[in-house]
Amino acid sequence: MKLKIGFFTILLALTLILNPSPFTPAAFLAALFHELGHILMAKLCHIRLRECSIGLFGAGLAPDYGTYSYRQEILLCLAGPLTNLVLGTLALLLPASDLILAFILSSFFLGLLNLLPIQTFDGGRILSHFLSLKLSPSLSHRLLRVLSFLCVFLMWCFSVYLLLRAAASLSLFVFSLSLFVKLFIEDGEA
Repeated sequence: MKLKIGFFTILLALTLILNPSPFTPAAFLAALFHELGHILMAKLCHIRLRECSIGLFGAGLAPDYGTYSYRQEILLCLAGPLTNLVLGTLALLLPASDLILAFILSSFFLGLLNLLPIQTFDGGRILSHFLSLKLSPSLSHRLLRVLSFLCVFLMWCFSVYLLLRAAASLSLFVFSLSLFVKLFIEDGEA
């Protein structure tokens, strides 16, 4: 399996490493377990992975070219978020510390965020596969794009509200804005 790491990812990692917050190692650990969940499920479903890329919007695994059932694809997509939710729940049993609390929050946040029906997220891919079982590929693609837009728009509205009301959540604002850009760039390329 080939590993690709983007330039912005290296800059982001350096920024996070220089930040002494317990959320930094906890977030990295939650993200690592998320991807390991996908990799383990790929092995269990006999899906060969061609590439693992780490970019500005997170990590992604590219299966080798082949034909896989919707069931295999759905299991592959569910594995990462479920790993986060299970490990976050198990971490509740550990003695409390700042690092454990940060890991619990990071795991739950990453798991639930990835289940949102946004096109490039695990939840979007799961929904796409379910829709493809019943609808034409073009109709399921259009429905997913509309749902993706609505989810990102609501996330952006919430971030604007937090910015105006509490002068907080600049990171959520930038994240949701970057998702908008990504959605429109992919729409222009399609």
